[in-house]
Amino acid sequence: MTNFKQVSRVTKHPRFTSPHRGWRSVFALAFVLPLTTCTQRTSTDTEKTSEASTATEEAVHFVSGKITLAGTLVLPGGSRPHPAVVLFHGSGAQRRDLFTARWFAEQGIAALAYDKRGVGESTGNFRTVPFMELCDDGLAAIDYLKSRKEIDAKRIGVWGLSQGGWLGPLAASRSPEVSFVIAVSGPGVSPGEQMIVYYANELRSEGVTESDVQEASVLRRHIWNYLATGGGYEKAKAELEQGRTKRWYKQVKTQQDDLFGPLQTPAELSKPEHPGFNWFQHEMNYDPVRTLRMVRVPALFLFGDKDQLIPVAESVAAILRVLAEEGHHNFTIREFPNDDHVMRLMSSEGYGEIDPEYLQTMKVWLATHVRNAP
Repeated sequence: MTNFKQVSRVTKHPRFTSPHRGWRSVFALAFVLPLTTCTQRTSTDTEKTSEASTATEEAVHFVSGKITLAGTLVLPGGSRPHPAVVLFHGSGAQRRDLFTARWFAEQGIAALAYDKRGVGESTGNFRTVPFMELCDDGLAAIDYLKSRKEIDAKRIGVWGLSQGGWLGPLAASRSPEVSFVIAVSGPGVSPGEQMIVYYANELRSEGVTESDVQEASVLRRHIWNYLATGGGYEKAKAELEQGRTKRWYKQVKTQQDDLFGPLQTPAELSKPEHPGFNWFQHEMNYDPVRTLRMVRVPALFLFGDKDQLIPVAESVAAILRVLAEEGHHNFTIREFPNDDHVMRLMSSEGYGEIDPEYLQTMKVWLATHVRNAP
C-alpha cells in the first residue's frame, strides 16, 4: 500500500557555481555552500536532547576502492546500538558537513560526514569521475558503519542535499543496506535539464524577457544535444551563428557554460581526455526517475519553493508520477514556502536562518520511520 503524504505547503507563523569558467568544468548542479557556512543555528538546534548532551565525535577513515576518505562520526549518547545516516554532498569541493551531522546526533541518529574525494583529508579527485560514481563512496561509508558495534546495521540510511539528492536515492536503488533516504532539493529531472533551468533563471534575474529566455534555452538544448551525441555538427554551427545575432546574445555569452565558445568537432568530442567528456557522455542525461522507480525503502523528499537552482514543480511531479505508476513506494514529499535551495528562509531582507519547519519535518519523519520503526 502506498504510504505518502500529498505535497503540502507548510504554514508558518506571523550563487553557487564552480570556481572554473566554462562548460568544460561546470554542470551537474551548481556548487552549493555547505550548511555549515551559510546558516545560523535556530532555536531548535540549541534545545539539546539528552543524546546531544553526551554526543561524541570521532575522526575516522574508510576505503572506497582505491580512495581513502576521511570523515567524522558523530555518535549520540543514550542506549546503543544507534540508527545511523551517511551524508552525501552537494556538488563542488565539499568538506564534511558537521552542522547536519550534529543535528542528526541531537535526534538520536549517529551521522557520518566525510570530505569529498580530493577535498580536505580525502584522497582521489571527484572531478575525474561522473558524479554517479560518488555513490560508491557513500556505500563504502555504510559498510564502515556496519563494522561499528555502536551502530544498528539494519537502520542505516542516507541524507543528501542538492546533487546529494540524486545520490541518496541512487544508493538506495543499488544496495539493500540502505534503510531510508532523505533527499533535500534533489532534482527530479536530468542534470542537463536542471542546468538549463538554472541558466534560464539566471537570465530572468538579469531582466531578459521570457520569450528570449525560452529562445536561448532552445538553443542551449540543441547545442548540448550535439555535444552529447556528436551528431549535427554543421547544424549546431549554424545555430550558434544565428544566435550571435539575437538581442539576448550578450547575456548568454557571459554565462558560465561558455555556450558561444569554440565548438568541438565530433572527433574531439569522442576522446575521453576531452574536458567535457564525463558531463556530456555520462552525467547530462542521467535519469533520476528510473532510479526512483527502484527505491523500495522509506524516502522523504524536501523542497523549497524559492529554489532557483532546480525546477521544483517538475521534480515534485516526477516523484508523484512514480507513485502513480506503482503503489508500493513509501514516499513522503514536502514543499516549504519561502525556502531556498539549502532550506534557508528568504525574505525581503535577504537570506535568513535554516527553516525550523524543515528541521521539524525531518525530526518527526525520523521518529516514525527510523527511530521507532518496527
